[in-house]
Amino acid sequence: MKIASINSNSNNNSRHKQNFTGVSDTLVKFWQAVDTGGRAAQFTVEDMLGTNLPRSYKGAMAGYKYTKQINILALLQEAVREFLTGPTMCLMPVAILKVAKKSMGESANTHIENINNLSYLMKNTQFTSSDTFQKDFITRVVDDAIVSTAGLQTADKNEVSELTNSIIKYTEFAGNKKDKKALLSEIEEKFEAIIKKHKADYSNTDFSAAKYSLSSHSKGGTKFKNYVDYTVNFAKDFSKKYLKDGNIAEASKQNIDEFKKSWLGKRAVVVACMIGITGFAMSFIPKLYTFVSGSINPNAKDIYSEAQKKDNKGGISA
Repeated sequence: MKIASINSNSNNNSRHKQNFTGVSDTLVKFWQAVDTGGRAAQFTVEDMLGTNLPRSYKGAMAGYKYTKQINILALLQEAVREFLTGPTMCLMPVAILKVAKKSMGESANTHIENINNLSYLMKNTQFTSSDTFQKDFITRVVDDAIVSTAGLQTADKNEVSELTNSIIKYTEFAGNKKDKKALLSEIEEKFEAIIKKHKADYSNTDFSAAKYSLSSHSKGGTKFKNYVDYTVNFAKDFSKKYLKDGNIAEASKQNIDEFKKSWLGKRAVVVACMIGITGFAMSFIPKLYTFVSGSINPNAKDIYSEAQKKDNKGGISA
């Protein structure tokens, strides 16, 4: 009997493990899908689960202990406020940035610090021809990133070449977005492996980040994946403006400075629009949820009403 009992428990435990595994696999797939969707999808899901649904529920149940009824006005107030605030804060800047990138160029998404950083590195790049302009520039950026991040005097030429060729492949990739993101992750892993190989001390090191030169005496840093896109877009936008006729002489320090000033101005306008237009759009949200919920506070209405009843009955002393 004891043996049978043990087997029975074992089978039950096995079924429990299988059920748990099924749930955990589903959760893993769900969060992987969210991660694939980018920061907008991540923010939306977090906002929904963390604030939108819980606060809407709280609004619906406001005063329920006294009335035994769903508080529709409070539900509307909370739902309108929460379901509009998060998406507006997240989607409006994304929409503005998308319009800016389409009308100005992909470098509209490049941070001001990186416009300065990439301009500095471009001025210190030895270009051989217009055909190799992009590769020459990316090679210089990669070399600087490895040296700056790993704390080296010089970078290994083979490692620089391998990483540069991978980034060139990424720029020319014509597949879907999912596969392109996977390729970028592979490039990040290569960069991480190079840094781990050469860096003596791992303390306080974020291997997903790259350091770079802002000048001959100052450094900056950002996420490696972002830095790759900034570099590629900067090179493409410069080529479109100055290398239309294939004249490598156009990659002069004067033109690089002109390009830098132009993009610093454009980026400032983009940031101002993102802040101003988003703030303007959000200013209408309070008016909207006040309109749908009436002039009183629906969350406290039933509580005030119950308190008034107790006061009238002498339940609350003056």
